[in-house]
Amino acid sequence: MEFADFRKYEVGDDFRHVDWNIYARLERLILRQFVEEEDVRIDLLIDQSRSMHFGRPISKFDCARKTAAALAFVGVSSLDRVGVSTFDSTIRAKMRAMRGRGRLLSLLSFLEGLNEREPDEGEGEPAPGPSVAGRKSGIQTKSTGKGVLTNLSSVLRGFQKVTLRPGILFVISDFLDPGDFRSEMKLLASRGFDLNLIQVLAPEELKPEVGGDLLLVDSETGEAREITANARVVAGYLSALSQFTRSLESFCRANAIGYTLITADIAFEDVLFRSLIESRMAN
Repeated sequence: MEFADFRKYEVGDDFRHVDWNIYARLERLILRQFVEEEDVRIDLLIDQSRSMHFGRPISKFDCARKTAAALAFVGVSSLDRVGVSTFDSTIRAKMRAMRGRGRLLSLLSFLEGLNEREPDEGEGEPAPGPSVAGRKSGIQTKSTGKGVLTNLSSVLRGFQKVTLRPGILFVISDFLDPGDFRSEMKLLASRGFDLNLIQVLAPEELKPEVGGDLLLVDSETGEAREITANARVVAGYLSALSQFTRSLESFCRANAIGYTLITADIAFEDVLFRSLIESRMAN
């Protein structure tokens, strides 16, 4: 309980809130008013879709878990309640919000226990590395096959239905979702949620080292496309990627939503002390 103000005593008020020091000096009944401090709830939504398992030796999903661990540490150290969920087209795994420094180990164990998404029925194991099925030269890797599509809009809509009181929400994803999730984000922000996006991309996505004839396979839809990766094609890809990330950042800035971009190979201490604090997400 935190002191807020004084007011005159009225019939029926609780005498326990009377300031007797004021009464002794002024012979007037004055009440002390207090405001109850509410604990802050922090929710961490981690994208576990197939596109998040891209990147070696550290995948985007591993980086997302590491980032969530840093945020969980900050949250429980501040005695806030911290909850963690993973999603693709819907919520897949969930740990209810917990408070107290003693809960940090449970949160970290939950994050550590999150495995690669189980392959869909009838599929093989997801292929490691980038979504490149192979080269025409004959060097082949296993196709990822068609999986569950990311649907962040549906996830955020469901989150709003079960979360009545606004709190702090972090969404950790590559945001490679063709759906219109921005309208749901606007609604969350308008309802008073402190919404923050952490976009995770693999170093190979930011600086692709590819060349020659390739067969590219979308890890979620299974759609395949043959390309010849030359300097012009790579430059076009980098331009499109830059436009995509800048558009997302501009949208966030225009709607008072936090945003930061990190790479999957970022060091743990850099996640907390550089990326999150500099972007004012972990203050």
